[in-house]
Amino acid sequence: MNSATAAIQKLRSNLNKVIKGHEFGVDMLLVAIIARGHVLLESVPGEGKTLLATALAASIDGMTAGRVSGQPTLKPSDLLGAEVAGNSSGPFELIKGPIFNNIVLFDELNRTDPRTQSALLEAMQEYQVTIGDTSYDLPQPFHVIATQNPLSHEGTWELDAAAKQRFLVRIEWSFSSRDIEFQIAREARSFLRENLERIEPVITRDELAAVQAMVQADIGMSDAMVHLMNAITVATRRSDPSYPADEFDDAALGQDVISLAGGASSRTTAFWPPLLRAHAFYHGRQSVAPYDVFATAQSMLNHRIELNFPTDMEKLINVVLAERGYAYEFSA
Repeated sequence: MNSATAAIQKLRSNLNKVIKGHEFGVDMLLVAIIARGHVLLESVPGEGKTLLATALAASIDGMTAGRVSGQPTLKPSDLLGAEVAGNSSGPFELIKGPIFNNIVLFDELNRTDPRTQSALLEAMQEYQVTIGDTSYDLPQPFHVIATQNPLSHEGTWELDAAAKQRFLVRIEWSFSSRDIEFQIAREARSFLRENLERIEPVITRDELAAVQAMVQADIGMSDAMVHLMNAITVATRRSDPSYPADEFDDAALGQDVISLAGGASSRTTAFWPPLLRAHAFYHGRQSVAPYDVFATAQSMLNHRIELNFPTDMEKLINVVLAERGYAYEFSA
């Protein structure tokens, strides 16, 4: 475990060379990668989301990286590739798209239409894509890091629930503080390539894969932590007796703020434990603690709850954590 911890620390230090501030976002990105997950980054343009994803790929020797720029005219074949005819008697030849990389950076995902967004679903869930009648495996490790702009920006589309929930976490990327802006101004380079010249590979693809496997095999998670996670998850469902309707009213959110079928689904139950184990490892523990549940709850839940009307999602999740964040055993 010591060598695995050292490898991730080297990776974190390497990213610090070009990413200033945003400590929570960088840490959560790395935790999600350790958990073999995909990451959705959201903020206004110009806050370093693309730089972070590109720097991560450059820090891992042997990892290939592909980049897709979200456009309203982007077609699924631009992402996946296509089978094209060779000579008149030969077989079809696969022209691979950018999805055939270890790390796929999808810039401004929500500027593409839903048809193109759905092309990601099979790749993110099954680690394969189907082109024509043939399925092709994707290289491992495989991670999608997508950025999206706030819906208030012109030319954006709402990601559907199926697309959003394929991302292990959604990280909100806020504006930098004034002292961080000062550091950025002092050290900034004009172009992405010049910033990346300060990045060199510090771990290998095989080392990352070994860390990912070790974390899921060796980091413990007690039944009490499963009950705690479950208590929080089901409390977001209006059909569950633990739904905190009165508490939502008291917080001026409204007891019907979550839609009837809009609570966190069973996919949350499946996706959260790997994230918890990765978070515990990242913070130097050999088993999951309550802190890991509470520290990851916002990033795990904020894109999995469907609302009836716009509200403060962070406040809503905090109400759930405060009122239902205790471990209890289910009894029929």
